[in-house]
Amino acid sequence: MCDFNFARAYGELGDGYIEVHHVTPLHASGARETKLDDLACLCANCHRMCHRSRPGESWRTPASLRAEMERTARSSLP
Repeated sequence: MCDFNFARAYGELGDGYIEVHHVTPLHASGARETKLDDLACLCANCHRMCHRSRPGESWRTPASLRAEMERTARSSLP
């Protein structure tokens, strides 16, 4: 998602660390076996931003967060 590298930032403590996000929320998918394709590996900040929403907003997927990050980066260019 964002190129953050825990090992580069935290050394040995961060080596091999990542958070896992369900691309489709469990409340929407219902009870079923989770497959690898159902998951996305995200840094802690991106994971939190996928879960952050305002009333009336839909579930934010990693792809939609990436698009939002790219729009923000483009709009901040001089």
